[in-house]
Amino acid sequence: MKLLIVDDEKLTREGLMHNIDWKSLGIDAVALADDGLHGYETAQAFAPDILLSDVRMPRMNGIEMAEKLQALNPALSIIFMSGYSDKEYLKAAIKLKAVSYVEKPIDLEELSETVLEAKAFVEAGRKAASSKALSLARSRASLASKLAYAPKGDFSALFSEEPELGFPLDETAPFFTFLIQFHHNTYNQDALTAIMEPAVDQVLDSLHLKEIHSTRQGLLYFYHVWGFSDYTINQKNTLGRMLVQLLSPLSLRYHIVFGKNVKGALHIYESYNSAVIELQNSFFHQDNTYRIYEHRDTYDAFLDVSALNADSRLSELLLRKDKKQVEHLLAEVFQAMMPPANVLPNQVKDLYYKLFTTIRDNYEIITRQSFSAKESGDSLWGYVSECESIYELQTLLKEKTEDFFSRIQNRSENYSTVYLIKEFIASHYQDETLSIKDISEHVFLSSSYICTLFKNETGQTLNQYLTDFRIDKAKKLLIDPRYKITDISARVGYSDGNYFGKTFKKLVGMSPSEYREQQLNLS
Repeated sequence: MKLLIVDDEKLTREGLMHNIDWKSLGIDAVALADDGLHGYETAQAFAPDILLSDVRMPRMNGIEMAEKLQALNPALSIIFMSGYSDKEYLKAAIKLKAVSYVEKPIDLEELSETVLEAKAFVEAGRKAASSKALSLARSRASLASKLAYAPKGDFSALFSEEPELGFPLDETAPFFTFLIQFHHNTYNQDALTAIMEPAVDQVLDSLHLKEIHSTRQGLLYFYHVWGFSDYTINQKNTLGRMLVQLLSPLSLRYHIVFGKNVKGALHIYESYNSAVIELQNSFFHQDNTYRIYEHRDTYDAFLDVSALNADSRLSELLLRKDKKQVEHLLAEVFQAMMPPANVLPNQVKDLYYKLFTTIRDNYEIITRQSFSAKESGDSLWGYVSECESIYELQTLLKEKTEDFFSRIQNRSENYSTVYLIKEFIASHYQDETLSIKDISEHVFLSSSYICTLFKNETGQTLNQYLTDFRIDKAKKLLIDPRYKITDISARVGYSDGNYFGKTFKKLVGMSPSEYREQQLNLS
């Protein structure tokens, strides 16, 4: 709360300034002026809530100053300081609102009580103004929502509900509607509205435009605008650029669309509907841009998306691992979907879903492994359905194809490593000291890495594979009766014949001698 003291006597104004505890009265700031003219100039910059003024002053008396200030701020509360001889002056103040006075010489206690009364008056006025503003805002929002629909019944009755709306009822008055659609809003609705409304009002005021507006589902703001005799494309472009600049600091994703011009409030719904039609095309446009509705002739038929044969063509290219041609195909599909092609967002999403599943299925065909535990049909459709533009879908599709080729490349490299490991084992399995460390040094990788890699790619541990390899070699040698079992044990890397026998029986289900006998009987 701010208070201005105006008095031509220095002793009086400075005495009041320093001898009253203004903070305890709820006064946060106090300013001084030495006559009515300076008081008027100071008040314009200081914007006081309470004026404490002498009546008789040079150049401009207190009554004249108060009249001028209350014309600027009708909520201003005024306290005159007057002597007995000032009563004739005070009669002129009767027409002023929110006036009280204290007699000179000033009783500080009386003045403090009067200031408290003036403060209470200001606060009550603020509360009433706030309540009225809220009621008016609700009425405006309600009317804006009703105007978005085609009129039914006695539509003119809507405008008599709230005469202070200042809405033009002339049937020739031009209007247009613009929409702001936010996506994935990170603000709650109250916070976004608190930021949006005054800023948009400021933009429209700068163009001498007026509006009423409302919201839907917390993310769609629609404004019915009037103020010009007509609205050109250039004017809408100017407004569009200003709105984009206004919203850029919010770091939100949105689309702005302008409906067609209409004549008369009863036709506002036509402008609103045209803006909604244009908004549906936002799926095919970049975020954080504005567009202006243009009439388009309807198409006889929608684009036959299936005729592109995109999923089968993609499958063939993926199996051929032709990355360059895959990139060309994705670009072709993207361009085919873009305006002026007549295609619905759901058709586009269905197509991209098929492309995503094609990538997943071909990865599994090539590698015989699942692409990802998260790549089920439901989760893929979740990715697709959440995309709010074809640009999002295209970006996601590119990421999936890059991931596909990256995984294929990594897998090829890993298979090369596994091949080297198997080749080394085939050449050194007879060495009883052969170890994982020897193998890791041969392929220049750590022991832990090759163990993990080998298990992931073959389903066996390295030790299991080495043991199986040695036993398979032993089985072939056992078929030839010229070799003694002890010699065979040594030839396949086992220096301990007993350990060889136990290992063989564990894997084959019979001892080496039993296996030999069985094989000789079969021959």
